[in-house]
Amino acid sequence: MIDSYKKTPSLKLNAVFNVIRQLMILIFPLITFPYSSRILLPEGIGKVAFARSFIDYFITIATLGISTYGIREVAKVRDDRGQLSKVSREILTINMVSTVIAYLLLFIAMISIPKLADYRSLLVVISAKILFTALGLDWLYGGIEDYGYITLRAFMFQIISVILLFAFVHKPEDYLIYASIAVISNVGSNICNWIHSKKYINLFSRTRLEIKKHLKPVFTMFAMAEVSKIYLVLDVIMLGFFCGDWDVGIYTAATKINRIVLHMITAIGFVVLPRLAFYIKNSDEKKFQELVYKNFDVFFLLSIPSTIGLCLIGNAAVLAFSGEKYMAAIPVMRIMNPIIVITGIGSVVGTQTFIPMGKEKLVLYALLIGSVCNIFLNIILIPKYQAMGAAIATLISQCVLSGTELFWCRKIVDLKRVGRFFMIYLGNSLVMAIFAFICIRFIPGLWTGTIIAICVGVVIYGVLLFIEKNRFVMDLFKSLKRRITYEHRTD
Repeated sequence: MIDSYKKTPSLKLNAVFNVIRQLMILIFPLITFPYSSRILLPEGIGKVAFARSFIDYFITIATLGISTYGIREVAKVRDDRGQLSKVSREILTINMVSTVIAYLLLFIAMISIPKLADYRSLLVVISAKILFTALGLDWLYGGIEDYGYITLRAFMFQIISVILLFAFVHKPEDYLIYASIAVISNVGSNICNWIHSKKYINLFSRTRLEIKKHLKPVFTMFAMAEVSKIYLVLDVIMLGFFCGDWDVGIYTAATKINRIVLHMITAIGFVVLPRLAFYIKNSDEKKFQELVYKNFDVFFLLSIPSTIGLCLIGNAAVLAFSGEKYMAAIPVMRIMNPIIVITGIGSVVGTQTFIPMGKEKLVLYALLIGSVCNIFLNIILIPKYQAMGAAIATLISQCVLSGTELFWCRKIVDLKRVGRFFMIYLGNSLVMAIFAFICIRFIPGLWTGTIIAICVGVVIYGVLLFIEKNRFVMDLFKSLKRRITYEHRTD
């Protein structure tokens, strides 16, 4: 039965919704983390970060990489309610089994690893995320491109989380409450998903399920997700085991800003994943390639100036975001800054190019190569250099991973064309950096100099793009001009 999705969602509108959602992901931590980091101090932040990172491994087991696979499969059948319901039930059934396995493995780990005894209460609280993340149906909304609902839901529960944080977290001993608030937000979001999903699917319809056909790609995605966790959480876990909560807290503060910026930038490209899968299914290679090039173009436009800008304002960023107790995080953050560009390249090539084409194995092989490098470097560098060692290991291994994916992508996209995008935005960013550095260096006062440097940098960068007639800037300029002209006529 075909119904309800004949109107193709607007990529521009979805991008707007996703930008709003990612801005919320950016803005809310800018409100909550400065408060919580000053209340809980590096030790408290480190405890929660270690426990979250440990639980993240079991969330990966429970979700089996379906967050990406589900989007792709849902996008293929989004115009057929019957097929959409069937595919959703099949994926959810797999998730239910994997969730039980994840909890069993977590229980074994908690009773067999002595180090975890000090974190048992935290682990029990945060482990609720395993259930609600695995069964939360986020992949359904990504596949049907319902970013309006996702944005509204995210805003509502982030507001609730902020209110709870300021109401109940007041002293260093409140780290357990701090962790619980994040879990409450996750639980609420996913309960809303279940209720709202009735608009699109019937999870209780009686149809014959075909589980077997999903297992091979799901386990490939799971291997990718599990290996990729090495970059996201293994550094934190190894810091916790080798060093302690203070080092984890410093490292968390150093990486928090980078990850917020990276998440914001890559999410803009992530909205095109369902559309890329749709083009591949319909053999529209020309539209597929052009969308990939646009992805590279937009990504470099945003990521390169962000990386260079964060290097320049590192002192002010850490001081404002975390406080004076975290000043040791400044050199660590600067080492990690290039990861914004490097990881983003891997995301465009892997998640947004290979996966829609069904080439998951290439992403998996690249992740395995990078992971071996990451584990080896962590073992060598963390015991000697603590947080700095973890940062260096992550940077080098991510270069290996993204470089490998780019090499394998050379027959799919024109790397020279991609390289031209990179060099144009790098040149503009370096010019911007000169003016910003002059402001920071010669204007008295840390905050005054930083604010003026940011404003000057944005203006210089925008002017350079306008002079070059950058298509995104020109589209924005034309849109604003049409709006002003229309308002003038109506007046």
